[in-house]
Amino acid sequence: MATHETQLAGKPLLIHVAESEDDLEGFRDFIRANLRILACDSETTGLDIYSDEFRLRVVQFGNHEEAWVIPVERGGRYNADVIKALRGVQQLVFHNASFDLQVFDRHLGVRMEDLWPKITDTRILAHLVDPRGREEGGTGHGLEDLTRHYLDPDIADNVKGLMAVLAREHKVKKDEIWKVIDFNHPQYQLYAGMDTILTANLYRRLRPLVPAEAGTLVRYEHKLAEVCSSMERTGFLLDVDYTKDLSERLLEEELAYEGQAVHMGCENIYSTEQVADVLEARGVVITGRTPTGKRKVDKKLLSDLCGSGDEFAVAVQRAKRARKWRTTWVDGFLQRVDKDDRCHAAINPLRARTARMSITGIPAQTLPAGDWMIRRCFLADPGHVIASVDYQTQELRVLAAISGDRTMQQAFRTNADLHQITADASGVDRKIGKMVNFAYVYGSGPRNIAEQGGITVETARNVIAGFEKSYPKVKQLSDKLQQFARRNGYVTTPFGRKLPVDPQRPYSALNYMVQSSSRDITAQALLRLHDKGFTPYLRLPIHDEVLLSVPTDKAEWGARRVGEIMATTFQGVYIGTGPEVGGRSWGSLYGADL
Repeated sequence: MATHETQLAGKPLLIHVAESEDDLEGFRDFIRANLRILACDSETTGLDIYSDEFRLRVVQFGNHEEAWVIPVERGGRYNADVIKALRGVQQLVFHNASFDLQVFDRHLGVRMEDLWPKITDTRILAHLVDPRGREEGGTGHGLEDLTRHYLDPDIADNVKGLMAVLAREHKVKKDEIWKVIDFNHPQYQLYAGMDTILTANLYRRLRPLVPAEAGTLVRYEHKLAEVCSSMERTGFLLDVDYTKDLSERLLEEELAYEGQAVHMGCENIYSTEQVADVLEARGVVITGRTPTGKRKVDKKLLSDLCGSGDEFAVAVQRAKRARKWRTTWVDGFLQRVDKDDRCHAAINPLRARTARMSITGIPAQTLPAGDWMIRRCFLADPGHVIASVDYQTQELRVLAAISGDRTMQQAFRTNADLHQITADASGVDRKIGKMVNFAYVYGSGPRNIAEQGGITVETARNVIAGFEKSYPKVKQLSDKLQQFARRNGYVTTPFGRKLPVDPQRPYSALNYMVQSSSRDITAQALLRLHDKGFTPYLRLPIHDEVLLSVPTDKAEWGARRVGEIMATTFQGVYIGTGPEVGGRSWGSLYGADL
């Protein structure tokens, strides 16, 4: 048995490493002495849990001052003892439990459903304490960031940075070191053992800091993480042949349009200066400038030129689009697909300050709006069709609820046209009224609204004034939240979520309140669907929408039933749903020709 001695904020620590099966007796004694609660972690060959090359190498258990590192990659009794420990310890603490539990489910045969009820995730606790990322002035939610803030900056810099040092020593990329580093390397063992000790200490620090009003959110967020990890494990069936063909077609399109651009005098469409030169040679006047004084050729300029029929702008825009779609999405799907032709999205239920979810791998929230081509890559399971259930004007209904505005609430009760009401109050068309309704929620000012809507700033001010006159309680709520945020630095949602508000941006308080409350309405719907047994059919949560794969012969009933379960009344305002049944592909909901 190897033992490493180190320190955390001046306190001695011990990390034991089982080098032979005889050493496991000491590990068993440690588990028996800590059956009530232990931190746990794993070391793997990477992050792609469902690829054929992925391996589980090490599992670690630890308390606030001592840890054990077990090489499960050797199999046999090492595996057996770790499985017994996972099942025997009454409470397990992880940092980002979703990843490790999926690893254990797939590679140790310990089902996530058996472990989730006794899990505490310090990443969830950290978000409830401070939901801001480091770039927003918060603590961040990664283990290294939290260690630096709450425990020991030296440990954060020296121990958590070990693998980067080892990668340089081995002359491999940082994400490759996990595959090649020898288990017996003392720094690898130190790194592995410290993770559980740090997690155990963070649990002690963070749990008392969770705001009292957010106390009920602790179990709620863990249950939501369980549902999302189940969706990740299930994955989404990929039409591999279509996706490969689409990749080839996008490459052909990219090269064809790049060729057109070259023919018109631009060797590199990704050089802003070259594009600007060609545009000006074609008579385009570029007035915009970057902060460094260079000519500004942005998406808006290119889109305007495309709209007017400029062939060069079309070539640049189409080539860039084809490349982005191919490299960002389509080829990524092919790289991530497993042996069963399924892609497994990474769903982070607590990503943003407002707790809105994010999805990577299958970035459903950032795919081109209204386009079927990329979505066509994904299929319902055999014998199934795709169904979508989304909330109807969710955020505006949430705004009506929390503001208590009678005009807005009455409009929803009678199915009146809210966008037309806003437009009529200012003498503009409905399109502008609709834009302002949503822009107000997001805290957009007159200048942004004018730019988005193609109207003057003065007109934008008049429409905002019309909105505030039509729905006076909304303006009162916004003012009240801003005043509270200036005094206290945060606002608290009806769900008990504490949201920091930047002092220089108090106007964001209304947006945070509405966006966060909307997220929790969707999240609670996912939990109700889980309780009703619909989790195996869930594929992705997309803001206010849930995407499902449902049996063809029960599709209409299933979508309708899901819609009924999701529908809710929030502070007196009914938030209904719109179920929709498509064909075999996700793209069928967007007009794909099957």
